[in-house]
This record gives sequence, structure tokens and C-alpha cells, in this order.
Amino acid sequence: MLQERLLDVYGGMLTDHQRDACRLHLHEDWSFTELAEHFACTRSGAHDLVRRALAQLKHFEDRLGHAAELDRRDRVEAVLRARLATAPVSV
Repeated sequence: MLQERLLDVYGGMLTDHQRDACRLHLHEDWSFTELAEHFACTRSGAHDLVRRALAQLKHFEDRLGHAAELDRRDRVEAVLRARLATAPVSV
């Protein structure tokens, strides 16, 4: 499962610090060196922060399954939209 999707679904359950670090790393493509400078910590500290936050997001998904359910619904919606797009129009 994409880490970005997990962050979107469960990001509110992380601390502000964890959420910001993950957002910057995943969405803004910041390196661990850039994160370390921003959060005034070591590069390994920034790596550990993101690693622990991502592990927490995976734990939330393993226990709750909301992201998988959203993915399933997205697939069903895509199929229905494709059927509607090809359905004959009756007047």
C-alpha cells in the first residue's frame, strides 16, 4: 500500500512532529539531510522519526483497514464510471 495514502488516511493520528516529517519526506520529497536541518536533529534522527511514523501508519492500517477499504471503493467507482461512459444513451 502506498505510504502517501496511509499518511492521508491516518496522518491525523500521528503527532504533529511525525506528520510534518512524513509529509515533507513523502509529499515534498525532502531528503533526511533536509529534514534533519529543518527539525534541528541528526540525519539518523530524522530517518528514525520517519521510519517510526511510517511503522505506526502501517500498524493503524493493519488494525483498521480504512485505506484498503478506500482503495476497494475507488476501484468499484472506476468500474461504474467506465460502464456509464460506454452505456448507450436513451432519449
